[in-house]
Amino acid sequence: MKRKIKDYYRYILYKIFRFLFTITPHLVLKPLLIMAAKLVNKFNKRYNKVVQANLDLVFENKLSQERKEEIRLNSYKSLFFNMYEFVENQSISKEKLFKKANFENEHYITEAIEKNRKIIFVTAHYGGWEIALPYVALKFGTLAVVNRKMDNPLINELYIEARDRNNIIMLEKKTAAKGMLKALKNNHHVAVVIDQHIKDGIEIDFFNKKVLATDSTSRLALKFDAVIIPVFAQMNDFRDYTLKVYEPLDVRNIDFKTDDKIKELTIMQSEIMEQQIRNKPDFWFWQHKRWKKFYKDIYKK
Repeated sequence: MKRKIKDYYRYILYKIFRFLFTITPHLVLKPLLIMAAKLVNKFNKRYNKVVQANLDLVFENKLSQERKEEIRLNSYKSLFFNMYEFVENQSISKEKLFKKANFENEHYITEAIEKNRKIIFVTAHYGGWEIALPYVALKFGTLAVVNRKMDNPLINELYIEARDRNNIIMLEKKTAAKGMLKALKNNHHVAVVIDQHIKDGIEIDFFNKKVLATDSTSRLALKFDAVIIPVFAQMNDFRDYTLKVYEPLDVRNIDFKTDDKIKELTIMQSEIMEQQIRNKPDFWFWQHKRWKKFYKDIYKK
């Protein structure tokens, strides 16, 4: 009973915030979101420690402490801008959503579609992740997305409705494998966010540090002769993004060096994601405990 009351309270609070987001002019909302990011950056000691641990592990002394703190603040700004995108994209038209972003190397996607290839998109919690997938789904067709079910069932229903509106089929992680198989058989595209900590996977290096990575995208690509297309929503400003599309990983053309094609293909995806983050580290969600499996002690400091 207490859980239901708490869920309902948070649901009402979310609806209030959504209403305020909707009626507040963008010129006012942007500085408010930046202010919120600065406050969280200053007082959220718990996640600040996670960010610091991640940056120290990845960059060691190659970046100054001042630069690391700048990355942390920008990561929070990206998070708050994404919160706004999540709310706004539930109600705006497709045309208005398209005005907030543009593609770089869009031809990689259109060429794959013209050749009737099955497509598996891979992305990360990077930049405008709350606009990347809706944009791709509305522009190029139904997208089946692997996602963790929200703890609050009332808010989760709103989330599902919003995704349905944006041409996205939600696949819960526990049954994602069957969902992705069904989606590809029905000639829908599939999208997987591949940057989170997972309990089970294959061991690879990410920023020269061991992690577990999902191999589901690699297995599906090899099974369905599909192309894997990495896409990341690089943030330019508030409500302004560039969807950067990388050259597809085509299983037909890859010269595999070993018999373990699944692992090789998984490493290739991770390397592309790492390249994007290294180029502009400010936009990644550094609050993830990405290296928890093999370096859990760094998060206990």
